[in-house]
Amino acid sequence: MLKLPHLLQLHIIILLWGFTPVLGKLITLPADELVIYRLLISGIALWLFIKYKKIAFRINLREFAEMMLMGFIVGFHWYTFYQAIKVSNVSMAMAGFATITLFASVLQPLLLNKKFFAGDLIYGLFIVAGLYIILNFESVRYFGIVYGILAAFSGAFFGVYNGKLIAKHQATVITLTEFFGALVALFFFRFLETGTMLVSIPNLSDTFYLVLLSVFCTTLAFTWSISILKHFTPFTVIMTNNLEPVYGIAFSLLLFGTSEFMSWGFYAGAAIILISVFTYPIIHKYFQSES
Repeated sequence: MLKLPHLLQLHIIILLWGFTPVLGKLITLPADELVIYRLLISGIALWLFIKYKKIAFRINLREFAEMMLMGFIVGFHWYTFYQAIKVSNVSMAMAGFATITLFASVLQPLLLNKKFFAGDLIYGLFIVAGLYIILNFESVRYFGIVYGILAAFSGAFFGVYNGKLIAKHQATVITLTEFFGALVALFFFRFLETGTMLVSIPNLSDTFYLVLLSVFCTTLAFTWSISILKHFTPFTVIMTNNLEPVYGIAFSLLLFGTSEFMSWGFYAGAAIILISVFTYPIIHKYFQSES
């Protein structure tokens, strides 16, 4: 039976994640460097926590490789998420990211052998319609939507797959290994793109925002998001994660004002997407009870 502390913890996670796009816009570093620093600071903080708590870190080579692969996907997810913000704005990035529910509904049956819900196709069409409206009114920010959708797909993939890993491993062990895999992936991508693995030194304000992003919105929230899978299904966590675009857009409008104001077409399309993802669990539950 679910308890209030578990629900409260889940919503604190989403609130922390909802603030990450705001920090991503405040940090002036390019997307790849931002994620590299985020992973470095988060990894060190988590490693110190594991040492302090004397948590056993025992995994075999196959399990290590499996978590490293998920780490590559985590790295790709964070890069595309912040790249979406850099090439457009928070609102466009979060509109694309709202498609995470659609991807999760398809991936959970495939990865966890769950029953497939045929209504997913209908909801997918509604989400596509919402994106189509947004792109018709905000075509100059097209790449923000594209990167946001890529971030949603990769986020849904590792979010669902971690539901398998948590059954056998501690959340801190999974998180640290995936962070290491993500860091390797980011350095590799950076080398392919620029021919160097060197990164620039962040200024004082960037350092402050990076610490906030890394310690609270990453180490704490990411570890919690894996441990909470002991009490919720991956799909439930990802469904609740639909609040992240709402929080992200609300925070950005409050802090950045006119730079985040969009056309009425954007808000119409975003409304279709959000109504779709919020009504999904109700419809899904109804058809499950009828079957």
